[in-house]
Amino acid sequence: MVAVCGADNLSHFYYGGGMKSISICGTIFSLMLFFAGCKEPPPPPAVIPAVMAMPAVIGSISPHSTEVGQVIAYDNVRLMARVSGFLVKKNFQEGQTVKEGTLLYMIEQAQYIAEVKSAQAALMMTQANQKNSDINYIRQKELYQKDAVSQKVYDDAVAKKMETDASVLGAQAKLDQANLNLSYTEIKAPFDGRIGLATYSVGNLVGPDSGMLADIARIDPARVQFNLSEVDLLAFMRDKDTLKKDFLVVKLFFQDGKQYDQPGEITFWNNQVNSSTGTLLMQATFQNPKSLLIPGMYVKIRVEIKEATRAVMVPRNAVIEDQTGKYVLVVTKSDVVERRKIVTVADQDPQDMNIGLKSGLEAGEMVIVDGIQKVRPGIKVKAEVMAAPNLLDADGSAVSAGDSAAPAASPALLVKSSNNTLQPKLELPKPEPKTEHKSTRR
Repeated sequence: MVAVCGADNLSHFYYGGGMKSISICGTIFSLMLFFAGCKEPPPPPAVIPAVMAMPAVIGSISPHSTEVGQVIAYDNVRLMARVSGFLVKKNFQEGQTVKEGTLLYMIEQAQYIAEVKSAQAALMMTQANQKNSDINYIRQKELYQKDAVSQKVYDDAVAKKMETDASVLGAQAKLDQANLNLSYTEIKAPFDGRIGLATYSVGNLVGPDSGMLADIARIDPARVQFNLSEVDLLAFMRDKDTLKKDFLVVKLFFQDGKQYDQPGEITFWNNQVNSSTGTLLMQATFQNPKSLLIPGMYVKIRVEIKEATRAVMVPRNAVIEDQTGKYVLVVTKSDVVERRKIVTVADQDPQDMNIGLKSGLEAGEMVIVDGIQKVRPGIKVKAEVMAAPNLLDADGSAVSAGDSAAPAASPALLVKSSNNTLQPKLELPKPEPKTEHKSTRR
């Protein structure tokens, strides 16, 4: 079989010397033209992933620890009756604040006033005998010097004088004790404080064996007792030669999360670590002018070093960790993702939103904080800049843009929040328009 299909002899087909219809060659030619027109469509343009980036800033960090503490009274006194008698007066309202020297209780005084008068009479009698013995002693001494009396008479005069002198001292002591017992019938506040419940009412017989009549607590200033783990203690003592109470800053937070507006001061370090718990007992003192700190209340204590360390800060959610260590993804000036290995500052609270870096990143570099899962090192991205985190310096002042050397967020990316402050505007990337590929097939 010989077939010839060309431009000139497309209409001929030979088979064994015979000529046939050329319908088969026409069909083949049509198919060739069809497939030549159905070319592959061009690939769609690559979609550049959108990410949110934030500039790294310079901030202040310091090792700190948060512990549970309990408020205790600066002073606490249990009021007791030191003499026996019936209560005749209760001069306070339970729970009220009292001033130092305020009369709180009075025990009947008639018995003790009588004892004072009796002691005064006894003292006067002994003083009269003393005076008589003094006169006799002087007389006998003069006569003895003139050899007018014997040695025995003189010695008796000396002994009598010493005996009356001792009697006066004894009588004076009894009078002092009687006055002291009389003073014990008035129970006064030993200091400014708040008094608790009264256990006895007026008319009851009380005495030294009656127990506590009431208690009074000094709550301004107030003390907070807490335990610091030895691990945190070592972190605070690192690079410190001695335990100085003024190198630590103490902050107090109530159970509702609000911070107390008065600073605290470490006033007590225990002399040994508890071997059972591995903690050191400590106390901090806070001024309490509004009586917000009540003995027995549980609070949270945050202890940190006063001298903070300055470091480059990035959001904690921007830090990635794998088998090789910690790193962040940085957007370069050419909008290319770059992996940057970092070293973080030790002894940081894992609950902090930001984390300090020792090395690996400079202030002002753009770190990807959202959309990390969509990118990889080396690809180009479309980065939208978020405002830098609002960090506080060691003295509580905000870190300035000059300190951070970070570019400010674009005004278009900032919106006003309900508290009239500028916040980053998070915009979702707009989807790329779909490209319709029309086929040339008819």
